[in-house]
Amino acid sequence: MIWLIAGGLVGWAGLHFFDFNHHRGLVLASLIAAAGGFIGGNSLAPMLTSSITEPVIGFNPFALVVAIAVATAAMYVSNEISKRYDI
Repeated sequence: MIWLIAGGLVGWAGLHFFDFNHHRGLVLASLIAAAGGFIGGNSLAPMLTSSITEPVIGFNPFALVVAIAVATAAMYVSNEISKRYDI
């Protein structure tokens, strides 16, 4: 759940401060970033951690950083696709 919130906040920040996906609106920009945050926090971060003997249960700051990075990348990629193909 925290990954979705972090992604949504990145979507809001990207829309207002960096003008990513401005023509799509706040809801769609937040959904794109929330999906990126969910994928980064739940799928990518566990693959990048090397702690095989002790699984991380609960909050992990590294996973939050990965979720924010993937959400930002999702916002950037969707913005570039939108500009390139005019959709």
